Amino acid sequence: MSVCPLPILKLFSIYIRMYSKLYPTSPKFYGTHQTKERLLHLVTLISSQLKQLNRGENVPRTRMVSNLAGNARKDLIFEIYLNLISFYKTSDRMVSIEGSQTNLKCLLVSAKMLSSFFLDVFTKIPTTHIESGFDEFYISHSFTQEDVAITSTWRMISQAAIGHHEHHLEVKRACQEQKAFRESFLKTQTDFDIDFENAEAEQETQLLSIEYAVLIIQKLERKYQAISRRNYVRFVRERAAELHGLKVEIDATQAAIRIQARTRGYFARKLVREMREKELNILNMTPESYIRKRCAERERKRKEGLAGGVGGGEIIEQIEEFNTDLAEALKLLKTHFFFPTSDLTDIKPSALPIDLNNQETIFRDACFRGIVSPLAQIELSELTSQREICKIENRQFKFDFRSFLVQTVCTPCSLGTWQKQKSKDQKMQWLLLSGAPDSGKTTWARAISRACHVTHVHISKNVVNMGKRKIYTVVKKLAKQEKRLLVSIDRIDVMKKDPKHKGYTHRQILLRNFLSDLSNIKFVMVIGMTRVPLDDLDSYISDLFPLQATLSNPTNATRYDLAVDCLSRNWEQERLPKFPNRIFDIEKQTKDQTRGKAAKFVTNRWSAANNKTTLS
Repeated sequence: MSVCPLPILKLFSIYIRMYSKLYPTSPKFYGTHQTKERLLHLVTLISSQLKQLNRGENVPRTRMVSNLAGNARKDLIFEIYLNLISFYKTSDRMVSIEGSQTNLKCLLVSAKMLSSFFLDVFTKIPTTHIESGFDEFYISHSFTQEDVAITSTWRMISQAAIGHHEHHLEVKRACQEQKAFRESFLKTQTDFDIDFENAEAEQETQLLSIEYAVLIIQKLERKYQAISRRNYVRFVRERAAELHGLKVEIDATQAAIRIQARTRGYFARKLVREMREKELNILNMTPESYIRKRCAERERKRKEGLAGGVGGGEIIEQIEEFNTDLAEALKLLKTHFFFPTSDLTDIKPSALPIDLNNQETIFRDACFRGIVSPLAQIELSELTSQREICKIENRQFKFDFRSFLVQTVCTPCSLGTWQKQKSKDQKMQWLLLSGAPDSGKTTWARAISRACHVTHVHISKNVVNMGKRKIYTVVKKLAKQEKRLLVSIDRIDVMKKDPKHKGYTHRQILLRNFLSDLSNIKFVMVIGMTRVPLDDLDSYISDLFPLQATLSNPTNATRYDLAVDCLSRNWEQERLPKFPNRIFDIEKQTKDQTRGKAAKFVTNRWSAANNKTTLS
């Protein structure tokens, strides 16, 4: 067991109480020092646990105690991982309370350590321990699934990268306006966004012959007439049964008593129903209350982002470097414990934001070609996540997909905005996503680009067919010019194994050369997307993408959250005519559907433009 610095924490608590009596301040003072006290405790605890873990690895083990030592080591790794998550979240909260360079360095240290520990230590545990043992461990320690879930924070990104990204967004809006002006007046847009190798897209865009269209109309008309006749016969039979029924005369007094009893029962049931709905609304146990709560949480996050996020609140100055040593973080926390500081003396001219008035010809060209992806409308923290099959260099396990992306993709991409991380040996690990159509691959890629404030370039087969070699050339020039770039390549399954052909086609050669050129450029993150299983791809692709994940259809709980999210967005846009009585019916109707198809079904079915909202 590690040694907890209780005397130090008690001493700090006494000083805080004495200081607050002498100099009364706002409630922010208490939150600041309580959070710093929590950080001091976590840093000291993690340091002692890491030393214990390293000593345990070097100690020789006999065959008799190897099993016990393995279980003890597994529990120690789980405990360190949970403490690193708490360290990361507490540091983020500390930066939001007091935006100083000291707190920012602690946040960067916590993110770096969490990501490296996850890649180097946590994922090397046997798969059975990760999938089942970790859940049992954090539940036994009174942690919930929300406590161990990790999401990205914009506070890890430097102001230079944020300003550069905002400038690119302004340039992109200007390009879109110019492109719309040209298309509306010059009528030069002749290309259609059609996947020519997709049979479903071809059928939707082909014109039908007159004979075939007449047959379809006749078939639908016969079906409509049959349904109408069936409903009419049913109505006639019900009316006939009512007319030929036995009529029993009843006394007027008995009739009045029966009417009064039924009326009293109706009002009693109505009152009980209203009381029950009011109670359930207070407990957030009805669809209406749950949807309103989701909208309120989204509005609160939006206000926090405007108050302390990009474009508002306190701006944290750029820092030159930060150490990944916990001892240095502990020293900084102890030095700046009782007073806030901006640490302006540590700023160097080389760390100031870069000049944004540079050449933008290549970026404008990419915008006009349509390969720069639009900004995601949904943030990474708002996407519904579940356990997916993840793979890191032949280590396969099931893990929460959002937490996996944050620790393997978002954190290295965000830390790359600081100068110390721009070393020659560092290279972004590429990610390969596999899933059915409309499984959410492109949505996750756009959410990652928004979370990291990085320019996102999306290459699809349609764009390549229209641009051929020029698209690859523009992307390579843009990657060399930009400090950071996220490139997502759709339908990378053109590199699928073909036992009949030993060589490569012209398209495969172009893609191989393009990926090879991107691998030599630093700070370029590539996300490949495929619809075929990962094992069916060429070995060259598997070697380039050490991070791999397979997206499956949403589970029952995930489909429920997805339906609530879609309904809440319709309600925010005033497109929800009424709240559904039960969301489980929507969940049943979207069974065995992908995320995209389920979201489209809920959004289109439960909208003001569609009157077919008869679910109960």
